[in-house]
Amino acid sequence: MRELDPMLDVFIFETQQLLETLEETLLQSEKDKDLTDDHINEIFRIMHTIKGSAAMMTFENLAKLAHALEDMFDKIRAGKTRKGADVIDGVTELVLAASDNFKAEINKLLGGARSDGDFGNLILKIHKYLEVIMGPAQVGADGASVDPIADDADLNDYGTPFYKIKINFDPGCQMENMRAFGAVNTIAPHCQRVIHTPPDLNDSEACNEIINNGLIMYIQSGENPDVLNKIIDEVMFLQSSSLIPLAPDSEELPPSMRVAPPPPREDEKAVVEKPTAEISAKQNFISVNVNKLDKLMNLMGEIVTTESMVTKNPEVASLHIDSFERSSQELRKLINELQDIVMSIRMLPVSNSFQKMHRIVRDVSKKVGKEVELVLIGEETEVDKNIIDTLSDPLMHLIRNAVDHGIEMPDARVKKGKSPAGKITLEARNAGGDVVIIITDDGQGLDRNALIKKAFEKGLTAKPEHEISDKEAYQMIFMPGFSTNAEVTEFSGRGVGMDVVRRNIDKVGGNISLESVPDQGMTVQIRIPLTLAIVDGMKLRVGNLIFIVPMLSIQESFKPNEGDVFLDPDGSEMIMIRGQCYPVMRLYRIFDISPDFNALDDGILIMISTDTATFCLFVDELIGEQQAVIKPLPDYIQKHNVGMHGIGGCAVLGDGSISLIIDINSLVAD
Repeated sequence: MRELDPMLDVFIFETQQLLETLEETLLQSEKDKDLTDDHINEIFRIMHTIKGSAAMMTFENLAKLAHALEDMFDKIRAGKTRKGADVIDGVTELVLAASDNFKAEINKLLGGARSDGDFGNLILKIHKYLEVIMGPAQVGADGASVDPIADDADLNDYGTPFYKIKINFDPGCQMENMRAFGAVNTIAPHCQRVIHTPPDLNDSEACNEIINNGLIMYIQSGENPDVLNKIIDEVMFLQSSSLIPLAPDSEELPPSMRVAPPPPREDEKAVVEKPTAEISAKQNFISVNVNKLDKLMNLMGEIVTTESMVTKNPEVASLHIDSFERSSQELRKLINELQDIVMSIRMLPVSNSFQKMHRIVRDVSKKVGKEVELVLIGEETEVDKNIIDTLSDPLMHLIRNAVDHGIEMPDARVKKGKSPAGKITLEARNAGGDVVIIITDDGQGLDRNALIKKAFEKGLTAKPEHEISDKEAYQMIFMPGFSTNAEVTEFSGRGVGMDVVRRNIDKVGGNISLESVPDQGMTVQIRIPLTLAIVDGMKLRVGNLIFIVPMLSIQESFKPNEGDVFLDPDGSEMIMIRGQCYPVMRLYRIFDISPDFNALDDGILIMISTDTATFCLFVDELIGEQQAVIKPLPDYIQKHNVGMHGIGGCAVLGDGSISLIIDINSLVAD
């Protein structure tokens, strides 16, 4: 994809953020069956901002659609429309339809195409619906709809600050009127009103007036003054500028902008005195292109690898230079701090991905005629940005399947003694170095026999039915081409989706498992790493191969006694430690390599703990701690997956050799 123009990139990013906020606000209003004043004002602000930004970018179709919605919410917040449940439903449908159209146009822009969508029919629907909810009081004597609100009614707001802006351009920059036109259009999206002098920037005398007196703008804006100053500072060929607050009734303002203070009520006297003095400062956040963060993370990884190559170089280590050791420790400390900062920059809460699921549940449940409630837990849990991007599609598939497949129709639920409305819980929590995502529904669960029967019909398994465990049967839904739906619907039945879910989770080094109880529901658990970048690990050796195990998974290491090991009824090795039995896994058997030691008391046992199991890993030798930059396995190895079960990636060691990183959860899962 070609690189976007910086201004277009900013427009796309800001519009996407606004649309996410818009949907969250709408869905909350629909859930509460109430359009609160805060929600109405928030939606109006979003539409006003999108309208101004789209107009500045000359996307007239987007600006017109945003203007139609802005007009509707202008009437709603002025109290000139009804606000019943039927109105909320109608408004929600229209605004969500508009949001989908905005997103479609954004996708066109991201792909390098033009925004050419025609929203005439939707705008007409918005205008007609507005006439309906305006009510009988808005119909004139001739039967035509009457708009009782003046165009600038929303602008006569005494509490929103007024400013005078003066801009002087560099002498000799030429085309001063066009520079002024650009400055006005840059500041306008952040203002409720703008009046500029000279008033006609196309006039032949405008250039001379701007050269002699500068460009003067009178604005009304609730934006942070620091933000306004920053916008002004970015004007091209700027020589000097000033931003001066004015009282709403200042004689310096143009007469059409002046607003007389409203007479205060007794309970508002304390409030009226502080409109312009109290302008809350916004947090100092900046937007950063994610490609720059990726480059920064890659550089951080290279620094970690290079530092390891220098400090652990055998020739240098053999010299035992005290000053070098002290400097190396200080360097290691600084690199750790830098790494923590870089990692924290990339970490984002899962709340954005989770909130989007409200829209999925709403749309699917309405189309299939079900009542479904979505409960979110642990939205503040943070994950690496790239993992969040990969996680969105799997979550969407799983939530859709839960609504379409899992939750029963209301009458069927009542017959089973359940509530007519189904419930889906989406939860995120930290577990060591991983994040666990859990999707639980209280629907009909999975039918083990139906799954096995379908697998036989499609030739996906040849294993006898009595040898297939419940866990194996449930995992069959992740096989390519597997579906138990008898008919194809908009949401399922094509045999695609669940296998895509598994592939996407595998891409980020995660794993997925599920449990089900008939007529009680199903639980899907996704385990993914917090980040894809760097891991603190323990180097260990088996034969002539070096492996790395994440330190967070290691409980202890010890020399075993042969007498403590015994075989269980299945012939598997177990060891008794402090009165507890743990399975023993020999790493050389898992990867089919030749070890130095076969006898347990000659090697080392490492106790590994996960959320689901604790076991002991037998290896030849522990080498020491190693901070490893995780690199993906080569494509040809991933494609054929030859002997790579239990491997999550690889890392470059200090001497330039390659170490394999063990995926502990994969070992336990299978």
